[in-house]
Amino acid sequence: MNRFCDFPKVFDRLAVILTSSLLVGLMSYAWLSPEGFSRQLQKDGAQEPSGIIEHLTVLVLIPGILAGLLALFRYSGHPTPRFMILWILSWSLACIYFAGEEASWGQWYFNWKTPDFMAGINDQGETNLHNMSSWLDQKPRTLVEFFIFIVGFIIPAYCILSRRQPQEEAVSPVTWKDWIFAPPSLLPAGLLFLFIRVADWLPSPFFENLGNSELREFAIAWFLTWYLSSYYVRLKTLSEISKTDYRLKVFSNTYTRSQV
Repeated sequence: MNRFCDFPKVFDRLAVILTSSLLVGLMSYAWLSPEGFSRQLQKDGAQEPSGIIEHLTVLVLIPGILAGLLALFRYSGHPTPRFMILWILSWSLACIYFAGEEASWGQWYFNWKTPDFMAGINDQGETNLHNMSSWLDQKPRTLVEFFIFIVGFIIPAYCILSRRQPQEEAVSPVTWKDWIFAPPSLLPAGLLFLFIRVADWLPSPFFENLGNSELREFAIAWFLTWYLSSYYVRLKTLSEISKTDYRLKVFSNTYTRSQV
């Protein structure tokens, strides 16, 4: 591991294999059983029983939230940059909001009645905020989707296509970009989101279900969980480096290492 933001092979392999398997599984299900696949995309609170995808979206977010909070709890001291602590905390809270809103904060699990004051202003009569205003739903989701497109697709693809030789990487500095950007192994997760995002634009009935909004939210959750999990690995590795044969020099948010 030449730099603290490089990732153990087990993380990279899991990210690639699980995401690739998920995409193959989704496409196979959509191809072999279109009606069954469509039922699994059913929203909570509808007349028919809810589909599994919306519940999986909540479930998938939990490991990412735990990874982000655990990383902050264990490794938020020196030498972690302060802006990075705020960045990870912000994404962890965003994912908590995402999961809570997706489950209507437990309403469809515990079956309580929506309070009258909320039912009157909620588009679907649910106990959540995102159905009350586009500023709590479409607009922030658009920003997150744009972020995933850049950080989860464009940047990893560029890193893979322009990868430098190991001896050059060994002396290169670790900058704020290395903290913000997703590792190249998250490219399949970015591709999964991008494919689902544009699937309903494709001229074939097969892709109609694959472009469903519930599946798109699931793809967003899948990427964000891997993205937050990557920070546990980054901070753990940085902490180990700072305790062994390297020292970190901090200047204008740029981090380099020199051998003691």
